[in-house]
Amino acid sequence: MISRCTSMIILESKVQIPLRPQKFILRPRLRETLESRITQSRLALVCTPAGYGKTTLLADWARTVSLPVAWLSITGEEQDVEGFLRYLFAAWEKVQPEIAKTSLGILLESNSPDIKAVLSAILNAAGQLSNHLVFVLDDFHLIEDKGIHAALAFLIDHLPSNLHFILASRSEPPLTLARYRAHHELLEIRTDDLRFTQAESTIFINRWMELELTPEELISLHADTEGWITGLQLAALILRSRPEGNGDNRLISGQDRFIADYLAEDVLEHLPADVQDFLMKTSILDRLCGPLCEAVTGVEESQEMLERLERENLFLVPLDVRREWFRYHQLFADFLYQELNRRHPQLVPDLHRRAARWYLLHDLPEEALRHASAGQDAELVMQIGEQYFEAKLLSGESRILTRWLDSLPEQWQFEHPLFGLYRAAVLLFAGALDDSARYIDEIEQRLVLEENEEMRWPLAR
Repeated sequence: MISRCTSMIILESKVQIPLRPQKFILRPRLRETLESRITQSRLALVCTPAGYGKTTLLADWARTVSLPVAWLSITGEEQDVEGFLRYLFAAWEKVQPEIAKTSLGILLESNSPDIKAVLSAILNAAGQLSNHLVFVLDDFHLIEDKGIHAALAFLIDHLPSNLHFILASRSEPPLTLARYRAHHELLEIRTDDLRFTQAESTIFINRWMELELTPEELISLHADTEGWITGLQLAALILRSRPEGNGDNRLISGQDRFIADYLAEDVLEHLPADVQDFLMKTSILDRLCGPLCEAVTGVEESQEMLERLERENLFLVPLDVRREWFRYHQLFADFLYQELNRRHPQLVPDLHRRAARWYLLHDLPEEALRHASAGQDAELVMQIGEQYFEAKLLSGESRILTRWLDSLPEQWQFEHPLFGLYRAAVLLFAGALDDSARYIDEIEQRLVLEENEEMRWPLAR
């Protein structure tokens, strides 16, 4: 259904509060947060990655709260200030039709109204209301026009005490959030607030999605999805279509088709090519910081890129309060790594080698060893071994050394006798004399055949 506003056609569905899904979990703690704090806040920001239930939460609240709520669903077509303000007025008129008779309504009857005059008229009209009014702008991240950003910033900076805005967005809007925060005028609902708790995940999966998972499986599924609501929905579809007893340690991963399709179509495809490239290349890393990402990708502004990814809520989780180290959401990391192997399989070994060299340079042998092994670089693993294996053995940390050796391909321990030598020493320390002797025999045979003097000396020691 559409309506006409002077020369502009208004799509009615954009100014209607969305219906609540049939399969819905009440979230009283979040609803109460909005109800108790919105009238004290200039701006409320609900900011999470895709699929965390922003729209569902706000629509449920808007349909039950006693305050008038003017709703505008952003579609990305609102790329000029005048059109945006006309939609804002249409949303307001939907809940308070008498606004059409004010000076604001009269001003907007002209085809090309003065934008500054319209902004002032909005503020004046709101200030004359006897009650509070809340504007909800859903999917605000789709607006790219700087003029709209500036107009909204002007409105929020000059709001009367009874007018409030709620923005639902995947990324942080270009507003002075720090100032609002410092003055206690900003209500923030972030990913940690919207992610399902274990109890909510259990209700959603077993009651609404009609699966019968064991408590252990529910704990595993909640850990894998990290409370990501769309991830749980997709997981339910995956588990329904999967035969029982498939033997997987993890119930789902980001490589499952439904999850991969969602992340590809709803997240990755909408990003610039340089961001896609950075995400895929850094997916080999369990944790990320600017210098490490620079070493792996060659992107000099890697720290700025990480900050951008965090602002845009691209499934990036901070690991420290200084926001120097991050990790990707597990399912997103799975998906990105699969995409990297699908699009650029030839790059994967070299990316791991770059990571290994960075970790070695920064005295982090375990991470260096893991990436060097993943990069199939036995020579680099030997270099790491020469620096760290003997020290671990002599310091009594044979368990760590055993774990390192276990992580290497078994054939390397015979193709490269240095590894076999340390394996024999670890077995000897553990009292496994026969196994140690077997490795020593292999090493002796290699010594006889080895003509490389640089190799014979460390082996002979």
